Amino acid sequence: MNDSPDVNTKTALLLAAMEVFADKGFDSATVRDICGLAKANVAAVNYHYGSKDGLYASVLEEIFPKGEEWSSEDNRGLPVEERLRKFVKGLAEEIYLQSTGQIAQKWAIFLREMAKPSKNLDIIVQHQVQPRANELRDILSELLGPDTPDRTLAYCSSNIWAMMLDHLLTRPILDRLTPHRPSLEVNVDDFVDHMVSFSLGGIMAVKK
Repeated sequence: MNDSPDVNTKTALLLAAMEVFADKGFDSATVRDICGLAKANVAAVNYHYGSKDGLYASVLEEIFPKGEEWSSEDNRGLPVEERLRKFVKGLAEEIYLQSTGQIAQKWAIFLREMAKPSKNLDIIVQHQVQPRANELRDILSELLGPDTPDRTLAYCSSNIWAMMLDHLLTRPILDRLTPHRPSLEVNVDDFVDHMVSFSLGGIMAVKK
């Protein structure tokens, strides 16, 4: 049985909103833009989602789902250095190798939220950032030892996040610098190897 027109319209609005919010950000995106792309009546957003804000929250729930949360239990049997490698490799491949379609829209919206946070940023933090921050903190605690001060764990975690996101956040500048940095889309394995070696070196220096 085919979906009803209401269901099809609701889905079309959600998909169109992902594209428009990724391209324009929440403030600049308009209901008319979204409905035009979805080929829906402008009243459809209020009917299906209550408001533009409700539609945006639904977009974030869709592209940052709760089910994606990382579980540190999955990798706890591995050597801690391998856990760090799996963490770095998984995140690097998602950001730099799978940057098409919905995943590209996801990271575009993420960057726009970093530049101009909306009241819905909590959805991204709870579904995307906090689970990965917990996983990284658990890895760092094992590497540095159980008595490591929270401040040291926070600094080390921030350093790794900064290196992971550097190319994503500063790509327009990096593309204009000489000599050019290697493209991560082509050299992601080299990047992961460097990230792990560099991070472990810094962590061991801090541990001393």
